[in-house]
Amino acid sequence: MIVQTKITFEGDGSPYSSQFEDIYFDSNHGTSQSECIFIDGNNLKARLAQYPEKFVIAETGFGTGLNFLLTLAVFNQIKLTAHQQNSAPAKVSALHFISVEKYPLSKQQLAQALAIFPQLKEYSQQLITQYPERFDKDITLSFLEGSVTLQLIFNDATQGLTQLGNEKEVRPSTQVDAWFLDGFSPAKNPEMWHEALFKQITRLSNEQATLATFTVSGEVKRQLVSAGFRVEKRPAIGKKNEMLSAVFQQNPFSGKGYQQRPIVNKPQHVSIIGGGIASACAAYALTKAGVKVTVYCQDFSVAQGASSNNIAALYPLIHQKADDISLFYQQAFEQALTYYKSISEQGFHFDHDWCGLLEISYKPALALRQQHIADSSVWPKSLIHSVDKNQASALADIALDHGGLFFPKAGWIAPAQLVKQIFKAAELSHRLRIETGCKINEISQQAQGKWLLHSDTDNYPANVIVYCGGAQGIPLNLIEQLPLTSVRGQVSNMTSNEKIAKLATVICHKGYLTPANKNLHCIGATFQKHSFDIDNKAEEDQFNLAMLDKCLPGLTQWQSTDIFSSKARLRCMTPDHLPMVGAMPDIAGHKQQFPHLSKDKRWRYNQQAPVIENLYMLTGLGARGLCTAPLLADILTADICGTPYPLNNEQLFNLAPNRFVIRDIIRRKFD
Repeated sequence: MIVQTKITFEGDGSPYSSQFEDIYFDSNHGTSQSECIFIDGNNLKARLAQYPEKFVIAETGFGTGLNFLLTLAVFNQIKLTAHQQNSAPAKVSALHFISVEKYPLSKQQLAQALAIFPQLKEYSQQLITQYPERFDKDITLSFLEGSVTLQLIFNDATQGLTQLGNEKEVRPSTQVDAWFLDGFSPAKNPEMWHEALFKQITRLSNEQATLATFTVSGEVKRQLVSAGFRVEKRPAIGKKNEMLSAVFQQNPFSGKGYQQRPIVNKPQHVSIIGGGIASACAAYALTKAGVKVTVYCQDFSVAQGASSNNIAALYPLIHQKADDISLFYQQAFEQALTYYKSISEQGFHFDHDWCGLLEISYKPALALRQQHIADSSVWPKSLIHSVDKNQASALADIALDHGGLFFPKAGWIAPAQLVKQIFKAAELSHRLRIETGCKINEISQQAQGKWLLHSDTDNYPANVIVYCGGAQGIPLNLIEQLPLTSVRGQVSNMTSNEKIAKLATVICHKGYLTPANKNLHCIGATFQKHSFDIDNKAEEDQFNLAMLDKCLPGLTQWQSTDIFSSKARLRCMTPDHLPMVGAMPDIAGHKQQFPHLSKDKRWRYNQQAPVIENLYMLTGLGARGLCTAPLLADILTADICGTPYPLNNEQLFNLAPNRFVIRDIIRRKFD
């Protein structure tokens, strides 16, 4: 039975619930607290500005309707702005707002409560006009010429949500994209905040659905995690100065339990093996998240492995179609740019230049690829676009015989400098310690999931290990079970000359050529699989020179005497050219737990994948570690700290270390 709530009105006109002894909203901050928690907490402005064909918001606790009115105002402003800028898309966006309320305000109470917000008068009048006098049936109201609908369900929150669809099928109109988990606090209204409610939220949520709530109750957080949400605590405005924000990324009933990442308690300390870009980014992200970190670097200084080259190019791997690999590298590239610019803006200097990068179409197959991308709208021109030879020559500031594809935001970085500066930034947290000259030869698991790291001189206890080492660590026990390959690459550092000194952008051909930094250009690199040899070889310098002259004849006129120095290092590669980040899989456990995938790859398993407790990977970065390390570090930190992931479930599984085990089971490669 629906009963109208008992409320009184404070001196400023704001409503107060006598029944629950709590306020409806913090009137001292106007609408700012609701905007902060529910609008910003669900990133609604950016998401609605992408003009989704249908966007569904569900709310527990309609109350005064303030959250709905704020959402309506945001939606309308986005439409008006797009119309003024003539940028509205062809398809019309629609917003469906579902709100469940067990104790509704009367029409008179609603009008009195909303009078405190004159800035919302245009919208509140529309709501009050359509609001019912009686609450004996649910209603749907229409706004903004039908582009926004409000479905009011007068019922207990759990029962109200239960009536949306059924257990087997949820209608598209009730597949929720964002949740406003409102209502009086668990201490005041325990009837609402129980397990059955969260089961309904799981059932109705779209993948990547967001959720925001003012309550930071530990019980609510645990219920959200069990329901499949990744949760983080954020600061908020007003009396309730904290909030929870969450993303639905771990659906416990997905039928693809092997894609689920383990849920762990955030540790106080993490031990990282490795001293390159992966290790630096992981240390920085974890220390920012409040975790203490010890880095074990086998060399006597960090950035001595693959991160030690004088100059390295930063650009994404982009195919003609928007496939999984290209989309991953596009996002990683954009994040890396923002990340490195932030490090620089904080005062940590490293040589770099965002000068753009040219992929030269030096042979017919590449010219065809260039034409295909030029004729396609798959990729934004701000990421990659076609240029003819005159445009390419102008961009490079030297004469070129071919056009190509230009990445305007790409460039080059001095990676060794960068890695050292990222570690310095992490050290400012006072949560980072770096042990150099410490080569870990073996790791062994102890009681209660703890570890020992064994070197030639000492043993180091660890609670959680993250392997960020490159190819040289492939033989390490446990790590050797993964399908990682060492690929040797030698880079030649060339003395600049009058002909090439003006080069103003990075050039990629079969290899690459960088602009000068401190009078040196880098060319390379060789590619030798299954090699752990890092000795410099004169014949590989000659290979680099010959490859450059074959692809871009006469461009530099370099001879052997122009070689200033060389450096051979190892790339750590995976079979599918994507890096890996996540928990180390228990391979034997996978075989036992998911056998039916060998008969039917769509076989449903809700059990989570078995893993080696407290052991994580961030490796296999290949030749594009500069591009991917910041994004991978954020994924790792989300793994370890339980916070939302920056990628969706499918993209995460594409990077998971256990993807190879699952694929081998499906392909019946195991006995």
